Amino acid sequence: MKRRSFLKSTIVASATGVAVSAGILSPNMALAEKHGNDPFKAKSVDEVLKMLGATDAEASDKIKIKAPEIAENGAVVPVTITSEIEGTTEIISISSKNPTPLAAKYTFGEGAAPSIKSRLKMGKSGDVIALVKAGDKFYTAKAGVKVTKGGCGG
Repeated sequence: MKRRSFLKSTIVASATGVAVSAGILSPNMALAEKHGNDPFKAKSVDEVLKMLGATDAEASDKIKIKAPEIAENGAVVPVTITSEIEGTTEIISISSKNPTPLAAKYTFGEGAAPSIKSRLKMGKSGDVIALVKAGDKFYTAKAGVKVTKGGCGG
């Protein structure tokens, strides 16, 4: 019986993997259905903050953003965000001038080092906003990036 359970689980996992890679199924779809709204489809920073419940985010100097002041190619902007806030459980990156500003959302387990490195696509010069959740509170920091070519807009 264990062999059948193993084979069944393997087939289900494989089919799910194929559906995700083909774009038929995405984690955002499940999130949107569960919560009734999808922050990844928001059209403004204010809308993203509202959907995440972070409209009262407090500015913090314990959030470090490493991003270039001038990005030569907006299609690939390297960004590192590190939180020194005790109990950090989420780091969210937002690109203020993009058509859909929410770029990524990372969740950390207990004891994990709250630090991320990613490459954002930025359509225009604007702010990279880091939103950090620790406990029931949100904290924020931002860094300006000037895009010289490329990006979402061409």
